Amino acid sequence: MALDTLQTRQRLVALFERYGSLLTDHQREVVDLYLRSDWSLAEIASHQRTSRAAVHDIIRRSTAALQDYERRLGLLAEAQERRRDVESLEREVMRLRNRMEKLYT
Repeated sequence: MALDTLQTRQRLVALFERYGSLLTDHQREVVDLYLRSDWSLAEIASHQRTSRAAVHDIIRRSTAALQDYERRLGLLAEAQERRRDVESLEREVMRLRNRMEKLYT
């Protein structure tokens, strides 16, 4: 998965928020700097006193792990499904309220 598209970044942030605690402290720090703080690989490498390649590898492995957690556990997909169900119920409640209003007016 490419790390440069806005939609991909948003999904990775959501996965990180859901599963970030399952990463190591080091992985969590690097991914947090990359996704939430929008640091470049060079900035993270300088901060971590390592190479850009090492940072890229940590980000690649960490995001793959986050995607694997979602594939196995499905918590993000489940939350999205619940959100769609709630929205559907809210629309149905509004429809019923409108119908009741028409009956009593």
